[in-house]
Order: sequence, then C-alpha cells, then structure tokens
Amino acid sequence: MNRREIIISLVIVSLSLMACAQKSKTPDAAPPGYDWSNYEKILLGNDLLEISGMTFAPGQFDSLYAQQDEEGAIFKVGLPSGKYIRTDFGRSGDYEDIAILADTILLLQSDGSFYAFKTGDIQGEKASSTGLYEEILPKGEYEGMFADPLTQRYYVLCKSCKADKKKDQTTVYQLQWSHDSLRMVGSYRIATEKIMAAQGKKKEAFLPSAIARHPITHEFYIVSSINKMLVSLNEQWEITAVYPLSRKLLLQPEGLSFDGDGNMYISSEGDELQAGRILKFIYRKPK
Repeated sequence: MNRREIIISLVIVSLSLMACAQKSKTPDAAPPGYDWSNYEKILLGNDLLEISGMTFAPGQFDSLYAQQDEEGAIFKVGLPSGKYIRTDFGRSGDYEDIAILADTILLLQSDGSFYAFKTGDIQGEKASSTGLYEEILPKGEYEGMFADPLTQRYYVLCKSCKADKKKDQTTVYQLQWSHDSLRMVGSYRIATEKIMAAQGKKKEAFLPSAIARHPITHEFYIVSSINKMLVSLNEQWEITAVYPLSRKLLLQPEGLSFDGDGNMYISSEGDELQAGRILKFIYRKPK
C-alpha cells in the first residue's frame, strides 16, 4: 500500500469513527412539540424522595399536589421553587397516584381503593378524609390515575390485573364522582403488543406507572418506570408511538401531568445520591 492509499484509508476510518460517534450521541426521539434536552428541573425535599403521583388542581398551574409511596400525606408543591406544605391525613400505606376534579382530591392505593379529600383542607398540619372507597375496581395492582376535565371523569390504569394477563392488554377504568359517591362507569382496553415490539422486548410485561391527557392534542400519555418508556395513544386508546426514557434523566419516573400550555411534568423518585425531582419539559406546538 503506497502513501496515498494509506492516507485515503486513514481518512475513511476517521470519517467512519466520527459518524459512529455522532450516531451514539443522537438523542432519543421525543413526542411532537418536545425535546428531552429542553426541560426545567425542580428538586424536592426529603419528604418527597419517593414521590409517586402528582396533579394540578383545575386551572391552577402555579403549584402541584403530590404524594409519595409510603406515608399518609399530601403535599402542595410550589412551582418553580419546589417548596411545599405537607398535610398528614393517616397511617402509612402504599399510595400510588393523585387526581383532582373540581375541589375533590382522590388518592389511589395500589389495591384499587381510594381516599377522598377537599382541596381546601390541604393547608398543612392535618386533614381528615371525606371517605374511603373500596371494592369499586376488580382485584389487582393499580398505579396510575388522572382526572379528565373533558369528560369530568377519573381514569385509573391497572398495572397488573388478572383480566389482562395472557391477553397482551392493559385496562383503564373510568370512574364517576357524584354526590360524594364513586362508581365505575366504563372501561377501555389497550392492546400492548405494539409497546413491547417497539422496544424489542416482546416477552416482557408492560407495567405502567402513570397516565395523563394532553390538554391541547387530547392524546393520552402513559409512563412506565419499569419499562423506562413514554407511550402516546389517540382518543380511541390506540397506541401511536413509544418513546424510551433515559435512566440518567429520570431515575424512577412515577408521575405524569400537563399544565394548560401543554408542558409535560414527569416526577422521579430519588435515591441515596440524588433528591426526588420533577422535570418540566417545555411544549412548543409543532408547525
């Protein structure tokens, strides 16, 4: 090989290495209108190291209501400071998500039971639940819930239910709150084959953590902490896309919510080295 050929070979190798390096740095795809690198970080105190669910009260986007996995408490978190007031209501448990319609807060436990509160009672110190609602949903493990202002209904997402096993599906239950009573009024089935096929994990179960609805596009979004993904669905509950979530960015994503401008909030539990946090991903309406 002469000198000219050696130089050409080196150039080709260098270009190939540069291409590989650029490819490895290519960011993961994000939903239309979002960029995973365009976010604001809200760090939380020790009480919310294990933050699970979070939600906005209708039309009020200067603070979030949140809860954590183990303690019987609701937190009102100021934005963007992350400072919060804590209101205790009862004993420890396995609390998974929180949602608000009008002035009624529902707190979801993993067994599918609910505590109800009034937003005006979450002012610090202690609050009393206005009711405990049990045996409304089929037996199973539940982890995601949101309140939909379009339908004035609560939606609860099953993480692991007997009816869904071996059927490649996840069920969402629709609940109605009326006159201090809660009842199931409908359900929807989400076919999950496309979710796992998109990730190359066809044999791995889909275990969702949180659910919310985009206020502008009206799409549904689901976060899975275990599967490390964000899933978008249309208004017919059909999967439209699957987006991987970076563990470096979100250690254990458990909560999901949107403000009125479409900005996406994802909460993540912390660990011994980092605090619990909420990341606000800025929404820019696609042209």
